Amino acid sequence: MNILRILFFSSFLLSFILVSSCRSDKISDDIPAINIEMLDILDSIPAEPKEIFYHMSLPVEMAHLFEQVGANFFPDILNSPDNLSRYHTSLKLAMNLGVFGVDLSYVKMFGRQQNAVNYLNAIQRLSEDFGIPKEIYSDVLINLEYYVTNKDSLARVSADIYRSVDHYLRKSGEESTAAMVMMGGWVEGMYIATQIFERDQGNIKLLERIAEQKYSLNSLISLMNNYHGYEEMTEYLLMLKNLRRSYDKFQIYYIADDVDVDTINKIISASKYYIDVKPEQILEISTKLASLRDKIIR
Repeated sequence: MNILRILFFSSFLLSFILVSSCRSDKISDDIPAINIEMLDILDSIPAEPKEIFYHMSLPVEMAHLFEQVGANFFPDILNSPDNLSRYHTSLKLAMNLGVFGVDLSYVKMFGRQQNAVNYLNAIQRLSEDFGIPKEIYSDVLINLEYYVTNKDSLARVSADIYRSVDHYLRKSGEESTAAMVMMGGWVEGMYIATQIFERDQGNIKLLERIAEQKYSLNSLISLMNNYHGYEEMTEYLLMLKNLRRSYDKFQIYYIADDVDVDTINKIISASKYYIDVKPEQILEISTKLASLRDKIIR
């Protein structure tokens, strides 16, 4: 296996991902030299299809972070719909529309029907505050009992609502609001994942899911940089960049001829890769996410 070839490709991959987003922010893409031990690790990993998503997911799709990793239900880590009365500015309303979408996905994973009802009602009220047409979510309210008791239907209709909300905001010239909904959802999904990891630090699959999000964090920062002129967003952007400094402390290694980058769907596919990350680095990320998330929901 050619060391220079792997090193070059790793550098190319990160650079390629970053420049594929418009107005991407310059970040450190220094890649450590790959030593013989790293090559041995890559060779020893069993080949099995793996994918890393680095696009910005809808809030209700962020549940992929804690699916299939043996996650348990911890209701105390969610943002309660009772906190809805705290939010008055457009910024807070938008971010927590994203937060509640992720929380809805989390509770429906565990069949918590009443929790799902509460989050759906909160999402509907936030949507009303933005003047979003009732037609977008009226079907859910009319057939609430059916959707809540049917997990697959709830997942589908929740995604439809958020796609419609995103489309409405962008069509209305509220791209910055749509971006804040995405940011709130990303932070909440990551917050839940890292909080679960703090309670189960032996969960290697979850550790890997969290580490893989270094690519989507780059996408999020590129998105938020488009609105750096908005004073109320400045502090959130600075906190995201501070979080990225923690992600920059570890790398994800691939074999050059074993990677496919789908720039349309923003998916990295490989039969094997190695994430050189330690649990304490994930805990550092968890601490920074907790501070950012606290600022969003307060």
